[in-house]
Amino acid sequence: MTRPYQEVGKTLAFRTVELVRALQLVFDSLQHLRRGEIRHLITLSSQLRALLTERSPHADPLLLHIATKFQRNLRLYCMPDVNDPKFPESVRDKLVLRVAGFPFTAERQFPDQFELSFPELLDLQIILFRGNRYTVRDLIEWYANKAGGAHYSRKLPQDFADLLELPFLKENLIINTLVQIGDATLTAGRELLKSVVDLEIHALLCLPAQNGENLSDLSVLFDARYEASSMRLTLAVNKLFIPIFTVSGLQGVVAQVKSDRLINWSEPRYLYAALTIQNDLSTRLELVVDGEVVGRNDVKEPLFVLSDPLNYNYFHNRAVDGPPQQFSFAFGQLVMIGNDVSPLDRAKLMLFMSRKRDNPELPVVLYTPESYAQAAKGTTNLSMTGTVRHVKVSEVLSGTPDVVEESYAVDNTAV
Repeated sequence: MTRPYQEVGKTLAFRTVELVRALQLVFDSLQHLRRGEIRHLITLSSQLRALLTERSPHADPLLLHIATKFQRNLRLYCMPDVNDPKFPESVRDKLVLRVAGFPFTAERQFPDQFELSFPELLDLQIILFRGNRYTVRDLIEWYANKAGGAHYSRKLPQDFADLLELPFLKENLIINTLVQIGDATLTAGRELLKSVVDLEIHALLCLPAQNGENLSDLSVLFDARYEASSMRLTLAVNKLFIPIFTVSGLQGVVAQVKSDRLINWSEPRYLYAALTIQNDLSTRLELVVDGEVVGRNDVKEPLFVLSDPLNYNYFHNRAVDGPPQQFSFAFGQLVMIGNDVSPLDRAKLMLFMSRKRDNPELPVVLYTPESYAQAAKGTTNLSMTGTVRHVKVSEVLSGTPDVVEESYAVDNTAV
């Protein structure tokens, strides 16, 4: 006896991966359309419908849904639509065709542009044709529902059929308009991803001399994994003490960047690791030591990794799924920030870390072999296991870390 057909709800993680792939399809179709490959308008219109105007009882507009789940407002700027009161009324009544509202931009570029949300954009009347007004939503659904994006209908609205035949500035009006809507959607989707994904790790590190024979091939400095997910961030060094930054995305894609040179650990180092979504939806991983780029890796996939550290279980001096290490190092500072930090505040943080690095009396937290710290999801409180010491950076580098301001052995005590 066969089991009855059954459906289950998609998780937010599943739908987020769908969003990433849909935005990639929008990007690809726009590239093809700009090369004159008109068949890709079918792909573009289908994705715009799924992302923005879906109205079936068992689905919702994916981009708008994910933005709501992540509590992000999708906003852009546009010019007045065909109802602009400044447009001469005597001329308006005689018009056969008027296109208005463009350009759609992420920032205000013209004085007459005004801000509106993406749901409001869908109801913006951008085409006046033979006395009828049509919205962004109308344009998307015309092509998707009538011309192949979702259905190959046997009939077309008369105005849609006429507009498809009408050249507009050497390009078809419908194609030109949908491409601009596609650009706006891609921009909004990319900014949504960047707002929850882009991240930076700033660390002041000090590595004392140690017995290399006891070290594993990879010694973990910082490891964070999202609960019940493949999302993970790992900062480590290999046996040559070369820094390595590894990221695993929600889609299961793993990317890594490694320093292209040996690092002199005879003094504290300011290590900066970053993940950023690029304009083409690729992902850039970058490693910087003391202000000098030592590694960069561009990945074609947009790696989806939430940037909020409170979403993770994380460890210092141990992998999340590994045993205690025979490794020792000291953190002077460890800061993880997301896309919501302004360029000015980011610059202030970099200057702060650089100045701290030059202080020989810098207090650091020294992890001795087999000691580690852990913070559970939802908290920044570290629980220490093993012997963890507060020392000065000069004492770590001199090889006398037992001369300390404060030392203690703790076991699973929140600090």
